Amino acid sequence: LHLAVSSFENYQISSGDYIMSVSRTKSKKGPPSNALKHAKNKSKSRAIGAGITAQKRATTKQPVQCWAHTKCGERCTKIVSSREGEPIPIPYCSIHLKSGDGALRVVNHPFAGKCLVARYDLPAKYRIVFWGNRGKCPTSDKEDRSISFYPPNPRTGSNRCQRSGNLRTDNYNGVLNPKDTGDVIQYAACPGPTERQNMRSTFQYWGNRNGNIGGLEFVTLEKVPKNTQLCHWYGAGWWSARDVKRRDVATKNYPAPKRLKKIIHETRT
Repeated sequence: LHLAVSSFENYQISSGDYIMSVSRTKSKKGPPSNALKHAKNKSKSRAIGAGITAQKRATTKQPVQCWAHTKCGERCTKIVSSREGEPIPIPYCSIHLKSGDGALRVVNHPFAGKCLVARYDLPAKYRIVFWGNRGKCPTSDKEDRSISFYPPNPRTGSNRCQRSGNLRTDNYNGVLNPKDTGDVIQYAACPGPTERQNMRSTFQYWGNRNGNIGGLEFVTLEKVPKNTQLCHWYGAGWWSARDVKRRDVATKNYPAPKRLKKIIHETRT
């Protein structure tokens, strides 16, 4: 660093990995050095999303706080109310229903069109909402990002049978179509042959039978580093119905988690 000889003020800048002691002149000698800018930017980047923790599942026993975070990594503080008389509302406020969770972002993909990535590091068990307008299932010859809808118990909001505790799969009620909504999970890719999913649905739905909108809970299975794609398994039937062959979705800028066998093989070679 080039420093003037007069009037110094010593201070320290924390960069996250190291602490650099700097002497700075009070005289006007032009803009800060590149090293100083780098330390400030790196410290600021590390701070974004650093305090994020996995949210608790929404229940009927307490007010539902919006699950989403801002682009700066702050949890939304809005309380979500029932929209159609459902026991547990989709845990996004009206703003984040339209814009999506700020912890995620949709980016361009070379062959899939778009994909979903983490804006900053996400913890394991981070909860995300897929939501859409309820209706009939479109034919597979059209672009389709819908997910089947199994409405929860209208009193408890749970998808499990009260007696057995098993998940209910006999109450199909159309699909949730995210078209023309603010949903972002619709852009999450399916992992390719050498990749694995890092999030999955939990079969916890929100909404009423024959209602207008509904949602489905997704949760991350592991820590998701910044700019990593969020991927979930579409199911073998999705590919066969469309006569499409699966392929790896990872790119240089937006990697996808690899299958364990693939990682071991590359390590040994």
